[in-house]
Amino acid sequence: MEQDKNTDITPTVSETSTPKPEDMAAEPLPSPLSEPPKQREKGIAPIKPEYLVSNKPQESSQKVTEERVSEPPKKRMRGQNKGRESRVRTDDEVQLCNFINKNQECPHGESCKYTHDVKAYMEAKGNDIGDKCPHFENYGSCPYGYKCRFAKHHVTDDLKLIVKPDYDGSSYNDEVKNTISRETQKKLRLRQYEFPKSTIYLKELEEQKPKDNEPVAEKSEEASTDGQAKSEQVDPEEFRDTPDVPLRGVEKKKVDFRGKTYLAPLTTVGNLPFRRICKEFGVDITCGEMAMTSNLLQGQQTEWSHMKRHKSEDIFGVQICGNKPETLVKTAEVINNELDVDFVDVNCGCPIDIVFKRGGGSGLLTNANKLGKCLRGMNRVLDCPLTIKFRMAIVDKDPIGHKLAPKFQEWGCALGTLHGRSRQQRYTKLADWDYIEKCAGLLDEMPLFGNGDVLSWEEYHQNVSRKGVAGIMIGRGALIKPWIFDEIQTKRHWDISANERFDIMKKFCNYGLEHWGSDTLGVNTTRKFFLEWQSFLYRYIPVGLLEVLPQKINERPPPFVGRNDLETLMASPNVSDWVKLSEMILGPAPDNFNFLPKHKSNSYEG
Repeated sequence: MEQDKNTDITPTVSETSTPKPEDMAAEPLPSPLSEPPKQREKGIAPIKPEYLVSNKPQESSQKVTEERVSEPPKKRMRGQNKGRESRVRTDDEVQLCNFINKNQECPHGESCKYTHDVKAYMEAKGNDIGDKCPHFENYGSCPYGYKCRFAKHHVTDDLKLIVKPDYDGSSYNDEVKNTISRETQKKLRLRQYEFPKSTIYLKELEEQKPKDNEPVAEKSEEASTDGQAKSEQVDPEEFRDTPDVPLRGVEKKKVDFRGKTYLAPLTTVGNLPFRRICKEFGVDITCGEMAMTSNLLQGQQTEWSHMKRHKSEDIFGVQICGNKPETLVKTAEVINNELDVDFVDVNCGCPIDIVFKRGGGSGLLTNANKLGKCLRGMNRVLDCPLTIKFRMAIVDKDPIGHKLAPKFQEWGCALGTLHGRSRQQRYTKLADWDYIEKCAGLLDEMPLFGNGDVLSWEEYHQNVSRKGVAGIMIGRGALIKPWIFDEIQTKRHWDISANERFDIMKKFCNYGLEHWGSDTLGVNTTRKFFLEWQSFLYRYIPVGLLEVLPQKINERPPPFVGRNDLETLMASPNVSDWVKLSEMILGPAPDNFNFLPKHKSNSYEG
């Protein structure tokens, strides 16, 4: 699949500070199948001997590693990033008044706390990071004006803002749907938003309360020394009745999910610019990042931003996470009223402690009675399909997915997605696709998608052909190599070059500058999300370096070098090298910029 060159962002860092990809010398490309396949060593990726660091002269990798060698050793940070440094606001030191930035008169006059001196601001802002502003290039005008880090493209020498002669008033915002209005946010924040459908349903639940006081689950406890929390297990005989809610199946919007590729809703890294990249590689279904119902009902802008939908996302849903009918049903009603979505997904898979202990995410699986009320109520207030993502178990020894899947079908879910792992194991074991197949065989109406460990087109087609499996959701595999969706369609291993991968990175940053802004704050927000993504991208092993195909998601590569310096740099696990990649696209990082990846899963263990 050939990459589009039209959205190229030219690297702007000086040659002495950061090498450009075209300057990095290439080595001959060996055939990935030049030798007979060898038996895989468990847990170790089979890299060709000529690319292993132990078989290479030390100086061949010095260019990439000299910086990290010279750094003093740092204390290793442990735990789930509990010790992460607080985020530093990477904005301009001198703040320009927004009215002046838009060529408008400031109503505050001389009392304005921001500067009105455009010349002084431009001098303090620093050098531009590129020659082409993505907003001005694509739409004919830049909403960031003088603050844009590509300002020379649309600011004259005498500091006049310009627009293209054929500018028709369009902007990036015209390509994005689901921006909630300030009025709606205010009503939610002040608790003035009306929920007529939810109110009726919740009143019915109130009348059912005497029945709900009975115990609905048994408890089992794992050893606390292993850090496992108490977990309530579902007894299939203890499902309680929920109010008889008409599902209105004929009236609901229908979506044909079967046989389609599905990009998982990914917290932090599943942002809109990344989803655009995956759409260009052919994914069918996309979903916004998980949003917490409590925050949505408070009108929080950051949470509602997860609902935004790009015009290229033709089958798009949103995923919400809550712990009780009141918040889940009300949130579903707001979404139904205010947004344009094709489905709403309920998160019953999140393993994070703070979510689980409050009864949300995978914690909802421990109370089938409450979960049933949530799903039936949401189904009542929605005009689009309701879907659910869930895990096979809370603890390894007590799988419950096969007990719950038929209930999800009964409660009106249009699609279930089963992650073939328990909450307890996280990524320490491979996903259980045999169990996913078993659960799929229990259903006759609701399609069931599987999720877990798919990193190649062979694994996709092998698992999607299992009896009853209607499709596959891909998460980490798409983060490591978003072109997996193209490989699935073409049934081939794409030996993508380092320069082609770098083009994808540049395109992501270009989309990020459109989405988060081309001013200083937007540039460094784009940088942050690029680095979050790089914490997965570096795990990709080029096809031409492998003795045996395909790459397995649980196999850790021994230290290796690529076929050129850029490929080696992209494979580095060192954060300073990721920052260097970002600087090749977005210019030098600020002096106070610090980064620690949010996702640090044990992805190689198995």
